[in-house]
Amino acid sequence: MISRVFAFRLDETFEALAAFCVRRANLVLAAAFLSALVGIALAAARLDLKTSNLDLVDPSLPEVQRFLRFADEFGTPNQLIVVLEGTDPKKLRRAAEEVAGSLQGAPGVRAVLHRKPFDLEGMEILGIDPYFTSRGGGMLFAFVQPSDRSSSAATLAPFVQGVRERLVGSHLERFGVSFGLTGMPQYALDDRDIIQGDISRLSFLSLVVICLLFITAFGALRRPLAATAALLVGVCWTAGLTAFFPGYLTLLSAFFAAILFGLGVDYGIHIIDRVEERVASGMSEAEAIPPALGSLARPLSAGAGTTAAVLFTLAASGFKGFAELGRIAGFGILFCLLAMVTVLPALLARFAPRQAAGRKGERPLEQRRLGRWLMRLQGRPTALVVGAAALAGLAVAPPAFDANYLNLQPEGSEAAELERRMIEGSDLAPMFAVFVTPEMARLKELAWLLSDESSVGSIHSILDLNAFPGAFEALPEDQKRALESPSGLYALYAFPAEDIWQPEAQQVFLDRMRRLDAEVTGMPFLGAFMVERSRRAMRISAALSSLALLILVFLDFRRPLPALLALTPTLLTVPAIAGAMRLFGVSWNPIDVMAVPVILGIAVDNGIHLVHRFLHEAGDLRRTLAGAGRSVVLTSGTTLAAFGALILTRHRGLASFAQVMSLGIGAALLLSVLVLPQLLEALKRPLLRSSS
Repeated sequence: MISRVFAFRLDETFEALAAFCVRRANLVLAAAFLSALVGIALAAARLDLKTSNLDLVDPSLPEVQRFLRFADEFGTPNQLIVVLEGTDPKKLRRAAEEVAGSLQGAPGVRAVLHRKPFDLEGMEILGIDPYFTSRGGGMLFAFVQPSDRSSSAATLAPFVQGVRERLVGSHLERFGVSFGLTGMPQYALDDRDIIQGDISRLSFLSLVVICLLFITAFGALRRPLAATAALLVGVCWTAGLTAFFPGYLTLLSAFFAAILFGLGVDYGIHIIDRVEERVASGMSEAEAIPPALGSLARPLSAGAGTTAAVLFTLAASGFKGFAELGRIAGFGILFCLLAMVTVLPALLARFAPRQAAGRKGERPLEQRRLGRWLMRLQGRPTALVVGAAALAGLAVAPPAFDANYLNLQPEGSEAAELERRMIEGSDLAPMFAVFVTPEMARLKELAWLLSDESSVGSIHSILDLNAFPGAFEALPEDQKRALESPSGLYALYAFPAEDIWQPEAQQVFLDRMRRLDAEVTGMPFLGAFMVERSRRAMRISAALSSLALLILVFLDFRRPLPALLALTPTLLTVPAIAGAMRLFGVSWNPIDVMAVPVILGIAVDNGIHLVHRFLHEAGDLRRTLAGAGRSVVLTSGTTLAAFGALILTRHRGLASFAQVMSLGIGAALLLSVLVLPQLLEALKRPLLRSSS
C-alpha cells in the first residue's frame, strides 16, 4: 500500500512540476539560463585543470607521503629530460655545455645535470665518460629538475615552455645537434594539451552528432534543440558546482562533460518520445507535457537514481581521481534530470507550434517505423544466440590489464619514443628508484648491494665523488642538494637495467628494490601503487555498483520478478564486455576503470524503462517496443555517439576507454532489445500477476 501511495505521489509531483513549468515557461527559462550563465562564469573564473599524477591520489597515503617527503628534501624526481642527438661526440658535448649554461637559473628550473659532477680531466685520465650518453654515443641526456615539487600544471607549463624556448634560442643546429624532450613534465603537458584540445573538440563533435541523431529520429528540429539546450543547462549547473567543490578538474574528472552529454540526454529522449505519443493521440503540446512527465516519473527517477548511485560508488573506490569524477558526474546526472523535467517542458511549451493538436507528422505508437523494425527482429532463436554469445564471455580468460604508461600516450608521441630509445640505448631512464638514509655506512652498504644487482643498470650517489677530493664542495648548491639534503639525509639513485614499463621487468625491479629497503620510493613505485589502486578501484566500484543496483531496482519494483528482469541486461552485459574485449584485442588500462559503473548504469536504465513500459502496457510487447524500445535504441545511439567520438582522440588511453564504452553500450543495447523482450513475453503471466 505504501509503495503504491509513494508511486502515485511521485507521478503527481512530476506532473504538477511539469504543469507549473508549462504555465510559467518564461520565468522558468529566465531562471534556468541565468543560473547556467552563473555556472559558466564560476567555472571560467575558478575552475583549474590539474595534470599531475599526484593530483589523482590521496596525499595522506603512506606511499604518497614517502614520495612527497623525498621531493621536499631533494626536489622532485619528476624531471624533464633534454635529449640531444648528433653524430659528432665533441660537438654533442659542446652543445650540452651550451644547453646547461642556458638553462641554469631559468624560471622554474631548480637544477640541471648534464654530466657527472666530477673533474673532467681526471675522469678522462681514468677513461670514464663524464657525460650522460647512450652506448653508441649518438644521444646525450640532460636532466632538468623543476622547482615545483608537486608538478602542477600551473608551474609545469611555463617550465617546459621556458626550457624549450631556451633550447631553440641556443641554435643547436650550428653544432649539427637536434633536441627533444621527454619525462613526466612533458607527458603532463601533452595530457593537458589533449584535454584542452581533443576533449573540447570531440565533446562538441559528440554534441553535434547527438543533435543530428535527434533530428533524424524525431523528424524535426525544434524538440531536439530544446533537449540539447536543457542538457547544456544541466552541464553548466554541474560546472558551476564543480567550481566550488572540488574547485578543479584532473585528467580523469575532465571527462564529466562527455559522460553527461552521453547519459544526460537520455532523459530528454524519453520525455520527447512520450510527449509525441500524447500529441499523436489528439492533445496539444501544452496538454501533453504534464501527463507525459507523470507517466515517466518512476522510470526516470529510477534510471537517474541508479546511474547516479553507480557513479557515486566511485567515491568509495579508494582512488581520489575516480572518487572526484564519480561525485561530479553523479551530481551532474541529477542536474541533467532536473533540467529535463523543468527546462525542457518550459522550452517545449514556450516554442510550441501553432498548429492544432494531433497535427500531421506525429505517428501513432503502432505506426512507428523503429518500433515495427524492432518487432520484426524478435524471436527466441535470436534471443538464445545473443544471450549465449554474452554468456560465452564467462568461458574466456579475462582481458589483460595493460599498466604500461607509454601505451596510454598519443600515437607517435615524441616524448614516448625518446623514452623508449633512452631505455634501449643507455643505462639511464626517466624512472628510477631512490633510497634515502641518514647514515653513510648504510649508504655504502646499499651501493655495494646494488652494484651486483642484475635488475639495476647504474647507480649514482655522493659516493661517486670519493675518488675526487673536494669535488662535493665544488658542486653548485642545487646539485649538492640532489645528493645530500640540508637535514643530513643521503640519496642513492638506482636506474633499472631493463624497460621499467614491461610488467615482468618492472615487477622484478620493484621486488628487489623493496627487498633491500621497504622505504624505497620514486616514480616506478608511485606509478605501480597508482595502477594497483586503480585495479582495486575497479573491483570495489564493480562490487558496490552491483549492490547499489540490486537495492535500488528492488526498491523501485518491490517485487523480485520484475526487478530481476530489469537487471537482466546488466547481468549479461558484464560477461559480454569481457568476451568482446578479448575478441577485438582490447585490454583494460587504468583509465578504463571509469567505464565499468557507466556501462552498468546504462544497462540497468534500459531494463528499467522496458519493464516499466511492459507493465504499463499490460504485457503488450508491440507497444512496449514502439515506445520504450524506440527510446532505448535512441538513448543508446546518442550515448554511443558521445563516447564513440572519443575514439578519435590522439590519446590512446582515452581512445581505449571509448572503445570499452562502445563495446559495453552496444552489448547492453542488443541484450535489452533482443533478449529482454523475449523473457518478458515468456514470463508475461507471472510478471503481470506479481505486479497487479
